[in-house]
This record gives sequence, C-alpha cells and structure tokens, in this order.
Amino acid sequence: MKKLVLLDMDGTVYLGDQLFDGVLNVFKFFRQNNIEFVFLTNNSSHSIDFYRNKMNKMGVTCDEHNFYTSVETTIKYLKDHNYKTLCVLGVSSFKKQLEKYFTLVDTFDPKHPVDVVLASFDTELKYEELSVACLYLQKGSKFIATNMDWRCPIEDGLYIPDCGGLCKWMEMCTGVKPLFLGKPAPEMIYQVEEIFNVKPEEVILVGDRHYTDIMAGINAGIDTLAVLTGETTKEEFEKAKQKPTYIRNSIVDLIEILQK
Repeated sequence: MKKLVLLDMDGTVYLGDQLFDGVLNVFKFFRQNNIEFVFLTNNSSHSIDFYRNKMNKMGVTCDEHNFYTSVETTIKYLKDHNYKTLCVLGVSSFKKQLEKYFTLVDTFDPKHPVDVVLASFDTELKYEELSVACLYLQKGSKFIATNMDWRCPIEDGLYIPDCGGLCKWMEMCTGVKPLFLGKPAPEMIYQVEEIFNVKPEEVILVGDRHYTDIMAGINAGIDTLAVLTGETTKEEFEKAKQKPTYIRNSIVDLIEILQK
C-alpha cells in the first residue's frame, strides 16, 4: 500500500466551498491505514493557514504539515540561486511572505534591473504593476513564475485567469518566456518526498488537470490518479501522449486503488 498521497485541491477534493461527495470517507480511510496525505497547490494567493482553516471547516482534519504550495517551492528556489531583488506580480499576502527574504521593487529603474520578475496568481493585479514587470523583462531580468495554470476553476463550471494566462500576456509583450516552478515541474514533489522520507513507488498523486497535476506526477516518476471532477475530460486524459496510471470518476475511487 502507498505511504503518501499527494492531492490537488480545486477540482479534485472540492469546488468552491463544497466537498465532493464521499471525500470524508477517503480521509477516514487514510487515518485507518496510517497513510500520510499532503495537499499540493499551485495557488500562491493564499497562505497555508488559509487552506488549513478551509479544509477543517469543511470537515477534513489537517494541520500545517498536510500542505505544500508553490510559495514554499518558489522561495526555496530563489534562495538556492541567491537572488536578492524581485519585481512581483502577486497578492499582498504573497508579497509579505517574500519580503522576509528578498527586496521587492515596484517602480521601474532602467539603470538597476531587478534579479527576477516573479509572476503568480494575482487577483489584485494593476496595469501599472504589469507594465513595470514587462519593462524589467525587456532590461534583462530573469522571468520566473510560480505555476503554469492557464485558468482557475470556480463554481458553475466557470473559470478565471490564472498565472499561466498572465505569463502568456507578458511573453507576447516582451518575447521572454518564464521558468515555471509549480506543477508540472517535479521539484515540489521531490521536496515533499524528502520531508516524509518516502520512495517514489510509495507515493501516488491525485489531480484533475493533465497538464499540471498528472504531468507533475509523471515527471517525478510516481503513480497518478486522474479524476473527472475538474477541468480535464476523460477523452482528453485518454488521448494524452503521457497517460495517468489510473483514470476514475472521482477521488472516492482512490480507496479501491489503495486496497489493491
């Protein structure tokens, strides 16, 4: 049996503020069988405390160690590469976390380019900030993004722009392509495996998007379960060049898979 389950959230465990049917039984199964679980999210607009409170309010008992976000992945990458100055497109809570480690610049100085233009899921975006970021990219600053999700699912089957969509706009303006750090890059998974001291064969990832969730698992060399409660359809999963290990209707089907 697997020792660690990595879980996407939006479109996999819940949509909006509503858990999908049967989700609580899945976490009950985890507890009964001593299986660790970690929620992985590319969304940098909320803190771990936000997600922990949200999940607990919906009835899923969890703590800080049950979450790992693109924020932690990004901060580690920037620190490891000794970057000092950033121009950031992101919500205020994300910027506050970054200010603990880096100098943030919000005005354009052509004589002093920043080390990195960092893009994220930004629901507080202002056109002036976008312009400053694009100017720095044209002056040679490195372009890094927390995640490549084109859109973020909300209620009623609708979507709002996500970080990947924002980056595409910036790329069309500047000609500079970003380095994406969140899913589908495997780094986030590698870091979590190290924290829990597990081998790749002891881990399975569950998600609803092929190009981020499932590809992250494939890139990290672990089993993947694609669920049909979110963005990607069954036909799209089946037609993909790199297919998930399993395709099922919902996360509830994970119990049967883990029992095998």
